[in-house]
Amino acid sequence: MISAEKEKAITRLKDAFEFIESAKENLDKSRFKVALMNAGDAVISANDAFTIFILQEVATRDHSEAVILHKKAGNVVNQNKINILSSVLDKRHKFGYRPAEVSKRFAEGMVNDAIKFVKWVVEIVK
Repeated sequence: MISAEKEKAITRLKDAFEFIESAKENLDKSRFKVALMNAGDAVISANDAFTIFILQEVATRDHSEAVILHKKAGNVVNQNKINILSSVLDKRHKFGYRPAEVSKRFAEGMVNDAIKFVKWVVEIVK
């Protein structure tokens, strides 16, 4: 039987995959800012899965708490993706919530980073 915490981690990973699929669809439809936001949501969901799986904890307040928990969980498994997490969160905030244009290339980079992050978390939790 799978633990309740591991079920929560799996649920958050499913969310991450849905956000990735949505990001790809939005790229195809030239909705670059929405693709960027979806990529950020995928990383947030996957990070939740990672920290729930390793620590049985999830950020509740803000993204700075998510970064702290990521580092803490990363210490447990001797690896992390803090660079991707921090970069995606920063870009999501900077471009997603401001009146700024998002280019196709920029959005594609975000989506690719999100895919890398989600794949990494899958490897950790499988």
